[in-house]
Amino acid sequence: MFDKVLLGGAALLLMGAGARAADIEPVSYDWTGPYIGLQGGYAWGENDVQGNEVLDGGEGLAIQSDPVTPPDNKGSIALEGFVGGLHAGYNYQSDSLVFGLEGDIEYSGMDGDTETPFGEIKQEIDWLGSLRLRAGFAMDRALLYATGGLAVGGVDMKITDVDFGSNSESDTAWGWTIGAGIEYAFTDDLSARLEYRYTDLDNTKLDSTTPEIGDEVKFDNTFNAVRVGLSWHFHSI
Repeated sequence: MFDKVLLGGAALLLMGAGARAADIEPVSYDWTGPYIGLQGGYAWGENDVQGNEVLDGGEGLAIQSDPVTPPDNKGSIALEGFVGGLHAGYNYQSDSLVFGLEGDIEYSGMDGDTETPFGEIKQEIDWLGSLRLRAGFAMDRALLYATGGLAVGGVDMKITDVDFGSNSESDTAWGWTIGAGIEYAFTDDLSARLEYRYTDLDNTKLDSTTPEIGDEVKFDNTFNAVRVGLSWHFHSI
């Protein structure tokens, strides 16, 4: 009888210990909720730039590039520079799937130029913004995600001709962006991310001051970017 009492008491103790252990097990991280953050990184791209005057015979009047293609009156500009700014968004988690909406606004230091036989053509992208969907797979505090949506940027263009002077113009170009990243929550309120995105903005045009190039120059506006960021999460909101 005494043995049965001991066995029963031991079983109750084990059950109680198991219940307490279950109570103190760490709960999986929940990505649901709003957040704000900072981001920064490096962007680069190789963009076509082309006059609308097609030259006959390739007489060396084209925009110089690598390689030089005089008959097409076409060249390229290598853009590169720092990008950085603010982001904000909202996540919703269902099981291991995370869906969200995020927007950002950034300063951009991307610029580049190309030489012509008549002077210089320069391109700058001085600000960027986007509004994107995010979808990912959460492994507790780690989140792998894809992102894509609307993009916008401010493009500055300038052409300088040693004989005919210079002309410059700024334009707002709209387009799209797509990419992927990984994010990790170091605490319940703070996460860090590493993200790659490709962005394609609409072509922009500038009136030319060089008759041999034509009456306008067309610029492509595409680039790659790698960013790192920190986000502060507000789960109680």
